[in-house]
Amino acid sequence: MTIPMQAPNMVATSGTLTFAPVQTIPLRNGPVAYRQSGTGFPLVLLHGWGGSSRYWQDTLHRFADVRQVYALDLPGHGETPPLTDVASTERLAELVIEFTDTLGLEQFDLNGHSLGAAVAVYIAASHPQRIRRLVLTSLGIFRSQIEQLLLTQTYFQMSMSMMGWRPWLLLWRPWFKLWQPWFDWIGSQPAVYRAIAPYFLHQMPANEQLLREGVVEFLRTDRLTSLENAISAGSPAFVPALRKVTAPTLLIGADHDQLMPSSGVLPLAQYIQNCRRVEIVDCGHVPMIEQAEEYHRLLREFLVNEQ
Repeated sequence: MTIPMQAPNMVATSGTLTFAPVQTIPLRNGPVAYRQSGTGFPLVLLHGWGGSSRYWQDTLHRFADVRQVYALDLPGHGETPPLTDVASTERLAELVIEFTDTLGLEQFDLNGHSLGAAVAVYIAASHPQRIRRLVLTSLGIFRSQIEQLLLTQTYFQMSMSMMGWRPWLLLWRPWFKLWQPWFDWIGSQPAVYRAIAPYFLHQMPANEQLLREGVVEFLRTDRLTSLENAISAGSPAFVPALRKVTAPTLLIGADHDQLMPSSGVLPLAQYIQNCRRVEIVDCGHVPMIEQAEEYHRLLREFLVNEQ
């Protein structure tokens, strides 16, 4: 087993919330950063598009008494450098399995949010023996055949375009890093983070420092990675993967989620054999932050109390 390397300087405090330290583990394509807490049966957390392990901090704390919790920074997000190859959801699923293999996690519970939920579907489909229970948070799917057709066409068109543009975008990657301090300053401006936040949240948090840091982190996400993640969301391989999921599954949606509307959760449930669907009220796209009490109650009920 490879021994993780801890980075003590990554311990950070935001408001009253103290973040678990970032650790790094070397994999074949480079290091992956993650946060860890607790003891017990493993629980792996995968964040969404433009996020990081930071917004799982409350989950890390609340489940430390019953779970050994791992929250990853996916490539191009947080403290994990981007991949050199294409960052599709299928590729990210392979990386998460390599991560769990390296840590010796033979079986684990898996909770993915948004993009991370799509990655979790591919993991559960390709490695069913590894997943004890699956949670898909804030994930939807096309609601009609027309939407499916449009999504598939967009996927193929964008994938073909990226074949030509990717080498040039790779050349621009170092220049984007040079501009990052300017993006950090832009994201820290109240007018900016208050304008971006309503797309993700239904109710603004009282602690604006957390809100500001979340938007800054969103703007730090590697641009090429973001584009490749978004394109892969339309992959025609996703529905066949859903049909292969056999683990008991909980779908958690929210009634005011603008990015993944609740109307897309019901058709998603129809493809999964053993699944239950719940909806959190007065909540947007990030329920683990916006409705933390209800979200973690549902999570604990499914992962712990129903064993």
